[in-house]
Amino acid sequence: MTEFFAPLPLAAVALMVVNDRVLKPLFHNGVTGKLSDVAICFFLPLFTSALLGLAWQARPGARLVVGTGLSAFVFVAQEIWPGFQSVLLACLRSVGRPLGLRHFALVSDTSDLWALLMLPLALAYGWKRLKAASPAPTATSSSGGRRPNSW
Repeated sequence: MTEFFAPLPLAAVALMVVNDRVLKPLFHNGVTGKLSDVAICFFLPLFTSALLGLAWQARPGARLVVGTGLSAFVFVAQEIWPGFQSVLLACLRSVGRPLGLRHFALVSDTSDLWALLMLPLALAYGWKRLKAASPAPTATSSSGGRRPNSW
């Protein structure tokens, strides 16, 4: 979970919460409309990768790529497909209700798709965090003196 529980992804979550709960009600403008999208597109791939790590015994790099792909799919689908948006809102409400979160809304705007530019940044950040957290490989005689690839 090292890719998600780090300063930048957690700051993106905090930005989304402050934007949705404070800034949007106060200002309700184009900037507040995009801030959450940018934050989501940064932290969601990392969060999804961390969740996959709990349920899927794959290499960290593989789950990060899958998490990024799933995040891209969900973000694009909720922006362009009203049926998917309804299902996503129902899921968010059912998960949020026990946590005391009751007000979920999604506003479709294809200009939000610019936020997808955060996905490669999230992927690069995740790679960096995973690589820093992996134990240093040691040379073994069976690898011909070369370090084994841990990814």
